[in-house]
Amino acid sequence: MPNPSVIGVPNLRFSEEQMTILHTMMNEKERDYSTIDEIVQIDVLSDFSDEEIRTAVNELTKRGFLFEIEKPYGCVYVVNKLRIANMEFIY
Repeated sequence: MPNPSVIGVPNLRFSEEQMTILHTMMNEKERDYSTIDEIVQIDVLSDFSDEEIRTAVNELTKRGFLFEIEKPYGCVYVVNKLRIANMEFIY
């Protein structure tokens, strides 16, 4: 079975910032397991302020769509793919 080229995120009442964060973290392997400072620097999020991005990450974490993992150098965020049951796989 071929691997999907893109994983689509259904809109479960996400803000535009939240959708962009989830889509980017799910589709760019190097973006999953990112610190908040790394997420803020993602090019596709440049239309949003640092505060908007931090708020979006906080809300996604509260809703269970991102896990916050404590590391010696700070928190790392990872997408909880089990929480997104209706992911769309585009081949």
